[in-house]
Amino acid sequence: MPAAAISAPVDANCQAPRWSPDGSQLLYEANDHTKKTVHLYAFTPASRSTRRVVIPGVSAGSSMTAGFSTATSQHVSHEASFAPVGNRFVYSASGSSGDYDLYLDTGARLSPMPGTDGNPAWSPDGRYIAFTSSRTGQGDIYLLEVATLDAPPRRLTADPTASEIYAAWSPDSTSLAFVGHAPRGDNLYLIDNLLFPAPRAITAWARVQTRPTFSPDGKRIAFYSDHTAADRFDLYVMPVGGTPTLVAADVVMNARGPTWTPDGGSLIYVQHDPDRFDPVRQAPWADPTRVTTILTGTVGNGDLDVVKRGDGTVWLAVTARGAADAERSQRDFMKVYVMGLP
Repeated sequence: MPAAAISAPVDANCQAPRWSPDGSQLLYEANDHTKKTVHLYAFTPASRSTRRVVIPGVSAGSSMTAGFSTATSQHVSHEASFAPVGNRFVYSASGSSGDYDLYLDTGARLSPMPGTDGNPAWSPDGRYIAFTSSRTGQGDIYLLEVATLDAPPRRLTADPTASEIYAAWSPDSTSLAFVGHAPRGDNLYLIDNLLFPAPRAITAWARVQTRPTFSPDGKRIAFYSDHTAADRFDLYVMPVGGTPTLVAADVVMNARGPTWTPDGGSLIYVQHDPDRFDPVRQAPWADPTRVTTILTGTVGNGDLDVVKRGDGTVWLAVTARGAADAERSQRDFMKVYVMGLP
């Protein structure tokens, strides 16, 4: 069966879908480029219901700021990350303070300080929330302990020549991979010990290496790189600290980073191929030549996420311009589609 559209009927481009760990909820963003707003929505598959996530005390009409700018007068809520159990989540938003802070789904604001807080990542064991903050004037990674959210966060990085972004947890919650964004180029780093953080570089290529994600067994990291050609991003996998190998050339970069299948054997990605309407594909990391196309029935595909539900079924969420058999007039905005995978 082809994928079915589930996103709210809004005149905005949907992006960055993220399943809860058990697949009982799906979060996504609706980006209105005209009004310059980004709103967060939650979809519940069991009831087929959708609600907008609203920060208490923030009006509905608000504006997006690019990057880590703090000059915001309106509303953005984005970059959600689920807790490992249940449907609790944390996200970054421009709330009533006019600054980007972290919020829980309950509306509680976490560790508010002047400066942008973003890219939150809830650890798989539920103990920590890692995030990037410009509170010291430089983008650094900080750690909040969930058991003591009122306590000040602990700073993990302090490179004066770079900003540290896109923190990604290992499955055992003992390590953090991240991107060091610097004028000399962006590369991946790893913190092996949270108690005594000493980031070490695990790539050293030119231009941009970005958005790392760990495999489900924690033995490998997938990421994107444009080091071979500045006009495209390629998908790579490497053993943690080992040598990267190419999985797919010229891919559409996923907002959440590369997407692993639940068994860790393959990666699911969107091939940048306008002649074939940017198809969704799956390739085993050990033998990328065995690539297959996932028949979503959609065109102009973009961000995606995959989850294994409690009943053992595997589900894909993907943003797309529309159904392949839809009229062009119905392809004005990116929508969210979902489908079960074999």
